[in-house]
Amino acid sequence: MISYPLYASPEGRTPFDEYKNEANGVPELKPIEAEVLSCYKKYEDAVNNGIVHTLTPHGFVQPEKGNLQHLYSSDCDVAKKVRSYHNGFTRATRRIYHNKCPYCVLSEPNTLEHILPKGKYPEYAVHAYNLIPCCSKCNSHKGEAIVNSINGLPHTLNFYYHDPEKFQFLQVDCFLDAHIQPLFSYKLIFPSDADPILASIITNHFNRLHLIERYNEEVIQTYTAIEPIIKLLCSGKNISEALDAISNYLANISSYYGINHHEIALLRCLISSSQYHTYLSRLL
Repeated sequence: MISYPLYASPEGRTPFDEYKNEANGVPELKPIEAEVLSCYKKYEDAVNNGIVHTLTPHGFVQPEKGNLQHLYSSDCDVAKKVRSYHNGFTRATRRIYHNKCPYCVLSEPNTLEHILPKGKYPEYAVHAYNLIPCCSKCNSHKGEAIVNSINGLPHTLNFYYHDPEKFQFLQVDCFLDAHIQPLFSYKLIFPSDADPILASIITNHFNRLHLIERYNEEVIQTYTAIEPIIKLLCSGKNISEALDAISNYLANISSYYGINHHEIALLRCLISSSQYHTYLSRLL
């Protein structure tokens, strides 16, 4: 997981400029333009302060509410621009994350997520900062709720200002089955000096989106893709040399993936787990 840059128009257009472009041709929205502008300023202040989850709905009622909601469609202009901007970022900067959902890093981002749902917040239906690519599974799990009722913190990370690489938190345990084949299980472990608020939001995120369960469902396939690389790296080596080779490989690719990518966490496990070392010895 990584943080993502806020949408920036190549022409220097503001999110409110993009709103006015979408609202053009809907004369019923002209009388509330000043109110929407005020909402946009509040949203951008909340992004700058990392508190989008604390925003309350403006309270637009019908017909204005419906008119605002109907500005958004999957092929509206701002949706296309946000997708294109994210694709450009991942293609140029973090290629491992290209065509991957930011929320899980497992699936294709085949939809756009409204960080604040447009049903409750129609004023932000086409706010570029309120849209982020997402897979349908994460979109479904996230739902309409914004704040965890137990700890009062957001249910999910906001990748526009939360930094999921601030500290390492994703770990993997290895076990051997009766046939001496490795099995793996993910877990969250936070360092003692981790920011407790961010750690709680990460925990909320993983719980809300069922990420531990989903990573555990994928891990056999993930490991199966890695094992040929391990065999190639470790060919002709003893166990100590093999672990050094895997460590060097991890060091070389970590900057591309980030410290909390599920594949990086798995590689750390291969290096540190005595159970996996038993299995690795059989491969050498």
